[in-house]
Amino acid sequence: MYQLIKDFPQQMRHAIELGENISIKTTFSVPIQNIVVSGMGGSGIGGDLLSELMEVEIKVPIICNKGYTLPSFVGANSLVILSSYSGNTEETLSVGHQALTRGIKPICITSGGALAEMAKESGWDLVIIPSGRPPRASLGYSAIQLFYVLYKLNLIDYSFKAKLLAASDLMESTQVEVMQKAESLTKLLQDKIIIAFSEDKLSSVALRFKQQVNENSKAHLWVNALPEMNHNELVAWRERNEDLAVVYLVTKDMNTRVRERMAFNRPVIEKVTPHVFEIEAKGEDTYQEHFYLIHLTDWISYYLGVVKGYDPMEIDVLIALKNHMSSIK
Repeated sequence: MYQLIKDFPQQMRHAIELGENISIKTTFSVPIQNIVVSGMGGSGIGGDLLSELMEVEIKVPIICNKGYTLPSFVGANSLVILSSYSGNTEETLSVGHQALTRGIKPICITSGGALAEMAKESGWDLVIIPSGRPPRASLGYSAIQLFYVLYKLNLIDYSFKAKLLAASDLMESTQVEVMQKAESLTKLLQDKIIIAFSEDKLSSVALRFKQQVNENSKAHLWVNALPEMNHNELVAWRERNEDLAVVYLVTKDMNTRVRERMAFNRPVIEKVTPHVFEIEAKGEDTYQEHFYLIHLTDWISYYLGVVKGYDPMEIDVLIALKNHMSSIK
């Protein structure tokens, strides 16, 4: 896992090279009115990231679908993208079968498996990404192909490429510093239950942090976004509990009202636990901020796993669950 995280900037650049060469044959008889990205875990987080980074530019909603069911509103004016790194994610395959029944032609992003076979048999567009990695260590491949699919369908302009390249350059140039910062934070967070708060526009980063700590560190991490958190969860911060550690993920261009809310929250939370930390993103735009924080929190998840004595690659219980589900017809 160490080398996979370290190589993430290079993976992004390779993913861009692959994206340049994909071709999309699917056509639409009516204008696309919505985009549905179906995927789970490490294969699905790219949809969350795409939705946030495209929020200002794209004129149609991007819905992240994380389950077995294709929403009933999906029809001829919907772009459906199925993302499964292994190609064998049963929830995503279920959505694929429903799309087939409705006569919808999804675009599939996968390294192979049953999804690739379904796409070939059904004549769907198929984007193949490199295999041999855990899905969570393939975010660059799965996420960046989403941008290229939208670009090839004329839903977004070409500016995303330069922004992604700049984000990759930032991660590479700051990597030593980021690794040192992650090690220092790990010493403060180890043996704690971590709760990550972010502005709503960084929800995908907080969710990614949670997923990585769950899998790489074998630990719990809860997330919430502001301002929503201020309308419910803040009331629960009452009973002293120093086993909790709070991490704020922030950016320089944070909404001023959200920043004020965070400033109000902090002393309330510090009455419960003194372990409150802030991680500010680096970068010149939201792409760089997102990927900087993703890279930093990926390293935290790795070092936490090492400190706890776990192999960050091991996910035996997930494999057992998949085998169990496969045995049930």
